[in-house]
Amino acid sequence: MRATGLLFFFCIAPAFAQVTAPDTPEPGSVEDIAKATTAPQFMSPWVSYLPASSSVPSPRAFLKRIPGAPGELVDSATAYGYARALADASPRVELFTIGRSEEGRDIVLLAIADEKGIQSLEQLKRDTAALADPRTTDQAAAEQIVERARPIYYFNAALHSDETRYSSFAVVRKCSSGQTDRAACH
Repeated sequence: MRATGLLFFFCIAPAFAQVTAPDTPEPGSVEDIAKATTAPQFMSPWVSYLPASSSVPSPRAFLKRIPGAPGELVDSATAYGYARALADASPRVELFTIGRSEEGRDIVLLAIADEKGIQSLEQLKRDTAALADPRTTDQAAAEQIVERARPIYYFNAALHSDETRYSSFAVVRKCSSGQTDRAACH
């Protein structure tokens, strides 16, 4: 039963990703991810492939394997190296060092948006701070801020050593490349 289900899964996974993928999969990524996925219920169109991009580095090329490969974990130096490579490659990504870990390693944060969003990060920080303190922002000012500001999505990954989050590499790469719709990554 298990072998039949896996055979069915491996046969339909490439077609499934190509039909439901909102952009072009990186060649070979659909098949590699399908081989590394243990059961069809763990597959989603959002993690069934790596998006192809000519503007930002591929996590598969950077890691020399698919992210989340069975038995393979990414250490913080490698994850931060990939974050730095994205920031160096794309005007849609800015990297900040926001602190140090107890072991003395940098703690980094990536801001990912369209180019206008990256250019207006300081204004967004001021707007967010104003909205967070109702003692200093009246209702009218808050409504004006909400009209001009953007939502912020906070995505936290690789916080604990036993977490395996290969999909975060694909999401970060997709948004930093600019090859996805604006609403998903602004």
